[in-house]
Amino acid sequence: MEKIYNVAIVGCGTIFGNHVRALLELPYVKIVAICDINTEKAESKKAEYGLDARIYSDYETMLECEKPDSVHIATPHYLHAPMAISALKKNINVFLEKPICISIEQIEELKAAEKESKAQICVCFQNRFNPSTILAEKLVEEDGGAMAALGTVFWYRSEPYYTESGWRGTYATEGGGVMINQAIHTIDLLCYYLGKPESVIATISNHHLKGVIEVEDSCEGIVKFEGGKTANFYATTAFAGKDTTIVCIVTNKKRKIQIQDSAVYLNGNKIEDPSLVQDFYGKECYGNGHMYLIAKYYDALKNGKEMPVTLESAEYALRILLAAYKSHDTETKI
Repeated sequence: MEKIYNVAIVGCGTIFGNHVRALLELPYVKIVAICDINTEKAESKKAEYGLDARIYSDYETMLECEKPDSVHIATPHYLHAPMAISALKKNINVFLEKPICISIEQIEELKAAEKESKAQICVCFQNRFNPSTILAEKLVEEDGGAMAALGTVFWYRSEPYYTESGWRGTYATEGGGVMINQAIHTIDLLCYYLGKPESVIATISNHHLKGVIEVEDSCEGIVKFEGGKTANFYATTAFAGKDTTIVCIVTNKKRKIQIQDSAVYLNGNKIEDPSLVQDFYGKECYGNGHMYLIAKYYDALKNGKEMPVTLESAEYALRILLAAYKSHDTETKI
């Protein structure tokens, strides 16, 4: 008989639905518990998706009572590390939303906890698994790799987005602003294509929410990678138009590959490929990577494979943005 993986989810916020929809596609997975300090919200989500799951308001109680095979952590950033470490100590596998944590010290604590545990962490950098990312990767490989890249994030986040959340907008709870919350996926893709980062020089600023948030709404910089590769990035949540994310890659053969949301362009010409046609869970710029990554995560658990996004590969993006916060226009080692 095929093993059924009992799954718990903590955090019933914006991204909750992406996890549930992906989990419901897997016949050997059962959502047994949902946890949120707001139990009314948890009950509402349970009803919305027709789940047969128990509701908890306390995370530790849920882990003790349910002893799930896996827990999905989709809580405010400052809770990611302590919740993941708690699960690992109980040998419960963790599917961890970005960012993995909010400090360099917590990175080391997470790595130590995973090393001592029988369980593993998979980090939710789902954009690596978007069809547009995969197609661009094939083109990069055809040219023997990439030599440079550019990542841009043009999004808009209003004052209520921060003031009504209860945790966004401060370094203590969010860990930063646009870089750690929105642009971290794009920064991760720069690492995905260029490899291990060595240093960053950057500037951060708060242009449109002064007096509302203490974190940045805009950031720009240059990252140097091993082998002399470089990447530029610019990110803002002060853009009043449609949310748009762009990654531009220059290959070793000097071809230019551009990913713009779900589309891919080669030397300025849009590629028409059936793999790029899909239904989106949310905004097009989010992609549908949750579906693919979560399926690969449970396949790895089922068949004893390496996690599709390891803690070690996921830490690069966080180290870049934390170094960017320290940089103040001075090159900072990662």
